Amino acid sequence: MNLITLIKKNKYLSYKKSILYILSFCICAFAQPAWVGFLGYFAYFFGYSLFFLSIFDIESKKKKFLLTFIWFFLNQAIWLSWFTTTKYQGPLILLVYFFVLVWFSLQFGVLSFFVSRSKNISFFNILLISSIWTIFEWSRLFFLCGFSFNQLGGLMGNNYIAMQLSSIVGIYGLSFFVIFLNLTVFKSIIEKSKKTFILAIFLAMFPYVFGFIHIKTHEEKFKNSKKINAVLMQTSILPEQKNKFSKHLNEFIHPLEQWKRIMIYINQHKHKKIDMIVLPEAALPYHANDCFYPISIVKDLFKSMYGKNVVNYLDNIDEFYTEKYKDELYVSNNYFLKALSLIFNAEIIAGLEDFENNKNYNAAFYFDPNVNRYLRYEKQILVPMGEYIPFDFLKKIAKEKYGIVGSFINGNETKIFSNKNPLSISICYEETFNEIMRKARNKGAQIFVNITNDAWFYKSKLFKQHFYHSRFRSVENGLSLIRASNNGITGAIDPFGRIIKSLSNENDRDALFVSVPIFKYFTLYSFWGNSFIISISFSIISLFIFKVFSKKIKLALKEIVS
Repeated sequence: MNLITLIKKNKYLSYKKSILYILSFCICAFAQPAWVGFLGYFAYFFGYSLFFLSIFDIESKKKKFLLTFIWFFLNQAIWLSWFTTTKYQGPLILLVYFFVLVWFSLQFGVLSFFVSRSKNISFFNILLISSIWTIFEWSRLFFLCGFSFNQLGGLMGNNYIAMQLSSIVGIYGLSFFVIFLNLTVFKSIIEKSKKTFILAIFLAMFPYVFGFIHIKTHEEKFKNSKKINAVLMQTSILPEQKNKFSKHLNEFIHPLEQWKRIMIYINQHKHKKIDMIVLPEAALPYHANDCFYPISIVKDLFKSMYGKNVVNYLDNIDEFYTEKYKDELYVSNNYFLKALSLIFNAEIIAGLEDFENNKNYNAAFYFDPNVNRYLRYEKQILVPMGEYIPFDFLKKIAKEKYGIVGSFINGNETKIFSNKNPLSISICYEETFNEIMRKARNKGAQIFVNITNDAWFYKSKLFKQHFYHSRFRSVENGLSLIRASNNGITGAIDPFGRIIKSLSNENDRDALFVSVPIFKYFTLYSFWGNSFIISISFSIISLFIFKVFSKKIKLALKEIVS
């Protein structure tokens, strides 16, 4: 049953209201930058107001709630369509998809109770509805690992100038603003108020005016800032190619061949000054320090790439990266990384799994050419089912049906690396959590580095949606961000959310050379984080509750007196 049939069958909406209902859906459902980017301008200004116009005068609260629920359910079904990629996740991911859609739609459905049939909607009600929605979006961060995608404020990501407002209020503040703006347009239409409509136009223009001034304020210093040269490796390798799966043995690429590919692509830039090389999350099979590679074969590979003199570098690598079996020395993935760090005299960051003290970590390794040992960052936010198994009953199913008995252990510390240009590392999904990135910025990071792997949702919109979160983190914190992805978007973003350079196709296999400005400026968001907009939202909701109870108390006292 499609949307039009459902509306006609239930006769909930008039013909004109049905047109508004469907039109608003078409605008808002495809308005993300990952879909039809220019629709974001319409959704931002009046897309949601058209929806509110279609349902506001329905008498039945149940009907109004149901129509709101259906509209947002279908809307989010498109925004989150990457959940339907079952190749690697299996059919169970569809249950998660359905649960998330119901969860979000119930939240949006609550807003319908506050869209009155009255021809007048007060600005306090507009503030209240905006506050409730902001709290709903923010609350999603606290269930399991947290769900940090799909804020309505993301609609402003279509234009980097408008995005600058997030340097004050963050992504959740932008969601507050989008709802507030749309309800102001809604108010101007139902009240037929020119003044309110003019106010709505002023509000719509404000982020662009602010953004323009904001960028101009910092532009001169930004142009004169120092830069680092980074090589960002996009390996573009599918899970069955990287790892040996029993059903896909013919597709498996030997790890030495994987390393050879990586070196070939990096070598394209060997005559350039390179300060940093970044490889993606879980860049290669095996744990970081498992010694599987015979050193004689590895040395031959390095000689074929860099000439006989490369042995001078290899002989200086600490024995820590080797292990002897019988009469043969074997080396680890970290041996390769240390060798490349010495050869290019560059910092290297790479994602690899690590096993230590009976604990598994999804980790990032940092190598300094002037320091023998590496430093390690452990991913703090793990994805349920993909990286850890929540709940005992699910652990039992995973063990009995799939033979899965272990999970990653999450890290608990945001770390800063490098003495030259202090940097913080985030792994995959973590960059969508703005408070984690803010914490890294406030600990002294001057540049963000993200390593990711979107191959598990191959041929979906996820990799584009994921990348746009990176842009918001840069603006919120006033820092550049560099990003190496396996399958996804590899690239660099300046502190204003502008894309410096990128590999935008998830199938691109290349090493991207990019000069990235090390420029940092103070943002109000980095000072107060989400607490500013969340405090305002809770205060407005509290005031509403106080007004409701005050009214009830007054009525009760009046009855007692009478």
